This record gives sequence, C-alpha cells and structure tokens, in this order.
Amino acid sequence: MASDKIKPKTTVLEINNEKLYTMDDYSDLARYQDQALGQLTMLQVYSHILYFFPMPHDFSRDEIISELEAAITKVRQQVPWMGARVINVGKKEGNSGTYRPVACPLPEQAIDIADYTDEIPPYATFQARKAPLSMIDTERLTPVSCFPMKFEDSDEHPAHVVRLQVSFIRGGVIIDFAFQHNMGDASGHFGFVKLIATAMRGEEFPPAFLEKANLDRRNIIPLLKPHEKMLDHSHHKRPPVSDSTPLSTPLALNVKARYHIFRFTVASMAKLKYLASQREGFDPDVPFISTDDAICAFCWKHFIAVRTGRLPPDTKSRLGRQIDGRKLVGLPPDYMGEMAHTMNAWMTFGELAEAPLSTIASTLRKRLNETNNLYHLRSFATFIANEPDKSTVTYAGKFDPAVDLGSSSIRTLSGVFPEFGKLGRPDFIRRPPSVPFPGTLVLYPGTPEGDCDGVACLTDADFEALSANPEWNEFVEHIG
Repeated sequence: MASDKIKPKTTVLEINNEKLYTMDDYSDLARYQDQALGQLTMLQVYSHILYFFPMPHDFSRDEIISELEAAITKVRQQVPWMGARVINVGKKEGNSGTYRPVACPLPEQAIDIADYTDEIPPYATFQARKAPLSMIDTERLTPVSCFPMKFEDSDEHPAHVVRLQVSFIRGGVIIDFAFQHNMGDASGHFGFVKLIATAMRGEEFPPAFLEKANLDRRNIIPLLKPHEKMLDHSHHKRPPVSDSTPLSTPLALNVKARYHIFRFTVASMAKLKYLASQREGFDPDVPFISTDDAICAFCWKHFIAVRTGRLPPDTKSRLGRQIDGRKLVGLPPDYMGEMAHTMNAWMTFGELAEAPLSTIASTLRKRLNETNNLYHLRSFATFIANEPDKSTVTYAGKFDPAVDLGSSSIRTLSGVFPEFGKLGRPDFIRRPPSVPFPGTLVLYPGTPEGDCDGVACLTDADFEALSANPEWNEFVEHIG
C-alpha cells in the first residue's frame, strides 16, 4: 500500500467508558504530541535494540542494505511520526519545555552502514558465547547516543524519531534499531522492529495495525478533574536532571560497575515461581503471583544480600517496577506511545535477607495490584502535566544505587523474534551497554523458546559476591 493511498478513517476509541470518534489524518503531527508521560526530560534519549543474524549464503550485503533502506523509508512514509524529528520548544529556567514531533526531510542516507569485518570478533564467536555484553562495542554498533545520555537536536543533526544502523562482521549482520524515547516506550520500540520485519518479508502493513500505530495521543489519558484528589507521587521527585546532576549517579568515583546478562531458562523460571508460591510466608490477601514477581523477588533478595554487611539491617531498600498502562485506558497492545507508570515496594535489608521468597514475591504482587489501576495512572499523568520543570521528575526519583533496585520487564512481549525476509530470524536480541547505571534490571525475551535474559548493572564487588552464591548459580546462567 503506497503512502499516498492511505486515507483518513474514523477511529472509535473507548477511554474510561467514553467513546471518542476521531477523523484520522496520519500526517498531522500535532496528534502525536504526548500530553504527559512522554514529556519527561529523562526520556530525551535514544533507546537501542541490537538484532544479531548469521550472514545468509544467498543474500549479498548490497541486497541487505537495499531492503533495509526500502523498509525504513516505507515505515517513515506510512507512520508519519516515525519520519519526523523531535524538538523541544519553550524550554527556559524552571520550565523544561515541550517535546513534539515536527516534519523534516527524510535523511539523505536512509540508514547508517558500517563494516567491522576486521575490527569486531566474528559472528561464530558471538554464537559460541551467546552474545555477551562484554563483546558489544556500543560506540561502533550504534549511530547515536544511548540511554541515559541525552541527545541534542539541531538542524545540522536532527533528532530523527527512528534510526537504523546495519553493521557487517565476519559471518554475521548486526542491526541496531534506535528509537527516540519521548515518542514511545518498549512496546513502541519493538513495534518499529516489527514494521521493519514486515516490510522485509515483502508484506504490506495491515491497515488495522497502521491505525493503532497512528492513534491520536493528545487525550489518551484523562487527567484528574479539579475535584479529584491526586495521589502522593513525591517519591518521583529529584533535583533537576542536568550535566551536573545526571540521571545515573555513580556510587563513588572509585567504584566500578558494569552490565551483565543473566539467563533464566524456562525450567528455572518455573522452579522459581513454584518456590515463590509456597504458602509459608505468602500474603493471604494475594490471590497469585506471576513469573515476573518471582524473578524480581529473587533478584531483589540476592542483590541486597551481597550488601548486607555494609549497611544496618533496618536500611530500607526500594524496588521500582514499570507497569504498562495500555489496558487501563482501553488501548491496544500495538499502541506505540509512552504508557509506563511505576510501582514501588519497600523492605528493609534485614527483611530481604530473612524472609522466604514467597513473602517478597507476594509483597511485590500486592503493591502491583494496589498500583495498577486507572486512577493511579491518571494521577501520575496529572502529576507530570502539572510540573513546569519535568526534569525534576523521574520514574525512580531520588534513586540510591547502594540500596535500591529499578526494574522493568518486556519478557512476555509477543513477536520480538520475527522473520526478516531473507535475513531470517535473529539469534540474539541485546540492549547495548552504555554508561553504567547501578541498581537496574531489565527482563528481556532471551530465546524464541521462552528463556529470559535479565540485563543487570552491578558493581564489580556485588557481582563477585553474587557469583559465589550457590543458590543464585542454581537458577541463573551468567552470559556476561
């Protein structure tokens, strides 16, 4: 379906039991300006996903480049906000301004192309070692900066919403999908990946998918009315994000930290969930726990256990988890905008050390059940919308990497290992390591069979202590 054949359609969207009828004009970029969640200054970054493929025998480099260029051009034309750039308007002292997509010419070079045949290890080595982060050269494999480093938009270097780089190594192909974070969360990012894969299979984008991808974002979340009381979101406040107070604060100048991949197999996750579901210590008010509850509880317990000798047992630790708010406002899974809000749970070092896994997991589920509702999402969005300087608001607030853990999960996201035409299905999905952000954990799909790859940033001292723990090693494979 050619881009000039796309016709406006009437969309019926039900939000908070109210039907909204809108006449769609996908090229009207004003419709994609998020009112609240996408306006956080912390999101003025690019998120990246690397896809690893063995080099096909019957598919030349030139053909790969040609098909990728055609695919991303098609995406930019049929999903117009992906062909835009992101600018900030109105920024001044005490006001972080507004992020919005604006029209711009398509890049002269549709994709970035690099040849690292003699500079990066061969693909066979990545395969043998399961693509550890220690092998990934982020600076070479990505065309723009990575979270948490802010991008700067300019006419000379416009902040295009999507970027794509293909890197050739001996025996393999690595594709970086870069996505501007004010414009969407992980679901939107993988939606971009799915669009590229669809185009490379020679398929047209389904009209229903395009409608979801191009939904009007301006009134997606109904903000609280004056008579509705806002919840307490003060734990999201922090000093303004700036060069002197960056999002990621190092523990100390002499403390080293790095990212690691810890694999949880389908079997080990099932065993963890079984242990975390035992009735001894389980909160009777909690009907069930999820696999993610069990994994997060296991990681929280063990990440804090290696630090217990450094701080008193009554030291409070906070675990924050990202929640996808799409269902709460009746949005489809394919909606691509920002829709994350955050659950927080607190336990002391002593409690985490002594409590059974069932207590920690059911505590996390109870807090999630208390938080994952439309009122909380509306309140959080209103809280953000009311803050003139949104650089003072982050998901984690005054995050202390010495005691806290921030986590998110896209482990169950569907369709993240699609077929890319002649390139086939990827062997690995990796988030390239960037500036260390100790105390973070992201659960990714590890394999098409359902394994989970947890990406955690730990200090070297914590990692060494963790690696010596037999219980940790019983459930986890360290990829690196």
